[in-house]
Amino acid sequence: MVSPPQSSSSLDRRGGNEWAAHSEDDDARIAHEKSGWKRFVLRYRVIEFACTAVMFGFSLFFSRIDVFERPIPNVEVRISANNTVYSRDPSINYKKMDEQVPMAFLIGAGCGVPVLTNLFLNYVLPKVKRVRVIPHDTRDFLLSLFQSAGLAQLLTQFMKNMTGRFRPCFYDMCGWQKDIIWDGVTNLCTSAKWEKEARKSFPSGHSSFAWSTMLVLTLYLLGRSRLNCENRSESILRGGRKSLKLFMCFVPSFFAAWVAVTRSVDNWHHYTDIVTGSIIGAVAACIGYGYNYGSVFNWETAGVPYQECHNRRKRKDRELLEASSSLESNHIPSHGSGVAHSQPQGLLHKPMTTSGEHVINVNSQTSASGSTAHKA
Repeated sequence: MVSPPQSSSSLDRRGGNEWAAHSEDDDARIAHEKSGWKRFVLRYRVIEFACTAVMFGFSLFFSRIDVFERPIPNVEVRISANNTVYSRDPSINYKKMDEQVPMAFLIGAGCGVPVLTNLFLNYVLPKVKRVRVIPHDTRDFLLSLFQSAGLAQLLTQFMKNMTGRFRPCFYDMCGWQKDIIWDGVTNLCTSAKWEKEARKSFPSGHSSFAWSTMLVLTLYLLGRSRLNCENRSESILRGGRKSLKLFMCFVPSFFAAWVAVTRSVDNWHHYTDIVTGSIIGAVAACIGYGYNYGSVFNWETAGVPYQECHNRRKRKDRELLEASSSLESNHIPSHGSGVAHSQPQGLLHKPMTTSGEHVINVNSQTSASGSTAHKA
């Protein structure tokens, strides 16, 4: 007798060992069918990582091109009919503060925290607690993280140089000569390097990078936690535990929000720069995670890479096809021999017609008794 395929929930409750076994079967099939370098490219998704690296290359290119130089804004003050003086624009005349979140710290935290979290969930936690062991999860998570950050930085650097918006601390950052009477036209900046940086306010690169990495981690934690379980409110303890997990999953997003707020406090960005950068990072995170993982709102696919979802679906189809073929071979009469195999009453099977279509035959007890009466 052919046993029915087991449900995904039963597989997950046993720690995901079946998933690992099926993954080994798929890897063995790839190793048998492909040559060495093709096998490496397919197993580690090298082409997709390479495309992500190209996005980072383009973002680096856009960060080094000449920024759009719009005229320096001024405030015209008419003293008399013949005399006019010009003053600095107060909206970009704030003092440049020290950054609370330097770029080196942001890159280290934005890349290090998600990667270490993934390694802990996949290689440390399973040794002390029964959790899902998902094949190739680290590979797909790294791809999601890098795709999200690459897309966000590509859009951010392109928009920064094409827009050329002044930072709130433009005059202070570029070393403006405040002791010289300004005619409203002459550029009185003393540092060309910092003047270029002072023209890259829109959008906020810190905000886009923080959200592109930390929101991916939030979505990943939500998927691994599988908070949308059945009957989660029937038990007080279960409901409280799920609520605590929900809060813990959003801790990375709180960090991203804090990074974005510091850019305004430090007088490095306007509010619109921060909001736009946060939107770019959030959208990039959703795209990067959704490209590689199933929906966090679905119990079957939450926290599971799409490639593994497709492999599971193909395995289920293959098991159903094998079960159907086994039933056909055991219960279809042998042509030409006059001997028919035993066939349980009430069994549904699908013999093949000459045209290749399936026909459902129902052998019920009524039909069997009718046939006996006819023979009698």
